[in-house]
Amino acid sequence: MVFRPVALLGSWRRDRGGIVTLALGVYTLIFLLWMVAGWGGETRRTAISDLAFLPSGLAAALMALRASRHVLSIRSRRAWVLLTAAFLSWWVGDVVWTYYELVLGEAPFPSIADAGYLLFYLLVLAGLITFPIAPQSRIERSKFWLDAITVLLGGWMVIWYFVLGPTAVEQDSAALLTVLSAAYPIGDLVLIFGIAAILLRTGEEGHRGTLGLLAAGAVSFLIADVAFGYLSLQESYSGGDWPDAFWMVAQLLFVAGAQYQSWQASREEVRDPDQVIEIHPLSPIPFAAVALGYVMLIVAGHSAPIYPLGGLITGAIAVTAVVVARQLMLMNENVRLLGDLRSLVRSDGLTGLATRRYFFELAYREFSRARRYNRPLAALMVDIDHFKPINDQFGHGAGDDVLRMVAAQIREGLREADLAGRYGGEEVVVLLPETPEEAAVAAAERLRRRVAQASVDTAGHRISVTISLGVASADGCADLGGMLRHADNALYRAKEAGRNCVRRYGQDNKK
Repeated sequence: MVFRPVALLGSWRRDRGGIVTLALGVYTLIFLLWMVAGWGGETRRTAISDLAFLPSGLAAALMALRASRHVLSIRSRRAWVLLTAAFLSWWVGDVVWTYYELVLGEAPFPSIADAGYLLFYLLVLAGLITFPIAPQSRIERSKFWLDAITVLLGGWMVIWYFVLGPTAVEQDSAALLTVLSAAYPIGDLVLIFGIAAILLRTGEEGHRGTLGLLAAGAVSFLIADVAFGYLSLQESYSGGDWPDAFWMVAQLLFVAGAQYQSWQASREEVRDPDQVIEIHPLSPIPFAAVALGYVMLIVAGHSAPIYPLGGLITGAIAVTAVVVARQLMLMNENVRLLGDLRSLVRSDGLTGLATRRYFFELAYREFSRARRYNRPLAALMVDIDHFKPINDQFGHGAGDDVLRMVAAQIREGLREADLAGRYGGEEVVVLLPETPEEAAVAAAERLRRRVAQASVDTAGHRISVTISLGVASADGCADLGGMLRHADNALYRAKEAGRNCVRRYGQDNKK
């Protein structure tokens, strides 16, 4: 499913979780407006900021728990349980920190709150990498790890320059304080890896919108973390400063991700994991990480003398840019060629319908979904009447033109969700998801009329043809093969009845 935020608003207003999400959106907007207005002195702003995070953090934990209780795969459920623990861990840290600042009047570091905060990073990483992903080949898994390491190194350069490096060179801090200060930027590196795991892998269908929201929330959280660490080292951070806005937005995105998952699961649109491996375009994220690393190198070395370091830095950046550009051109061409090859494998070259192999790959998945969720499913077996005499009288070129015409009429007469494939010779098989048997018979009759009313000009002749159709539903069928055999039997009955007609398995087969 494509993620369309505006289209969800009407549906979410009728859902308890949707109401919570929309209310939190308004709450977040009010918080941001308060920050921009700059109302209150430093003490009051700190108190408001501390208290404001408690409802949003608790909402994130409760909404994640709610998502884990919906009908999901085992891996999905486990991922949401881990995210529930992560959000709850951060919320507990916020509660303890608020108690220290507002009740005890102190802000100790380290404190018990740090245990909750630091545990968050590990739990959220475990949750993000647990989500089921689309099938990957060994090469694709290797590419993921290389790309993830590239992103991690780029993030490490930024965090080292702004936070980790200055923390490491502090000489007047106690050992425990130094270690804990370094633990937070290391936690940010863990978060970067979690973001990379989402963005560089293709989530299983049914999770992509959710993972997109979670990735956006993690990015917002990361920005807030790095900014907070940098401002704290400069001793210029106070409650209500701009990093708090990114933390608040992150909480909202986490809640929205949990709600999207719950809403989607309730609509029974979570798909089976045995989906076809797709060819995806190149991800720009690893290349952006490389560019980011060089930007940090320029920032750090801008005052270096042109000889020898300045010239070497400039040359290294230029060489890297040229090599990366060359590799991008080659890889994009490879992706295009692979896409062309996949198209040849999936589409029958003559009719444009799905090939037999590709049809069965998708049909097995659709049959399993219909069985799992007890949804209606029907199949049509289609045969062109008297096709052999057409080849004999007008030639095989005319027969090919007739096949193309019939295939075009079938494609145009089906819904977008329906699936049509070339079964063999002049036979076509059609799968109709979410279609009871009576509706399938009506759809078959419409296709029969479309073909009967059409014609094709070929070999100097206008040729009109008719088709016979057999209809069967998935009811009572143990597998896809059984349903197609029923449709084939019904097609045989249609031919016995004189062709150019529709017969369904069951009632019509008892004659």
